[in-house]
Amino acid sequence: MFMPSPDYIIVAIENQVIAPIINSLLQQQTIDPDSLVLYNFLKGKLHKEEIKAAVYLKTSNRPDRRYQPLFEAAMIKAIGYVLQQNWKYYMVVSELTSADRRIFSTAIAPHGVALEHNFHLVDGTYPYNRKADLVPLVAAAIEH
Repeated sequence: MFMPSPDYIIVAIENQVIAPIINSLLQQQTIDPDSLVLYNFLKGKLHKEEIKAAVYLKTSNRPDRRYQPLFEAAMIKAIGYVLQQNWKYYMVVSELTSADRRIFSTAIAPHGVALEHNFHLVDGTYPYNRKADLVPLVAAAIEH
């Protein structure tokens, strides 16, 4: 499946054959973070229903790049809509200005405008200083 370059995707794999292999591949990935072993294994095996969310990770939002994640979110949301999936889109940032918070919490998906629905573009914004900061994000993504 084509996805417009999110930094991460959150999936809930229900395939009982694939799921047990994932831990072994994750361990290999921790030894060699640049390895594509997990990606190559999952390529072509994920079902659209198993994709729960896309995550955009930024250490800063330069003013000239502020709308880049919104474009990406619009693409993810539109693709999900066409596939009849309720994919979530989350922003993970190390710094968040009041302008960032405002735009990320109020922006609506462009296809929602055409369909006269208020589809939120960004489903949540999470600060990132340590791994534990992302636990609520993952819980929110797999909850729906």
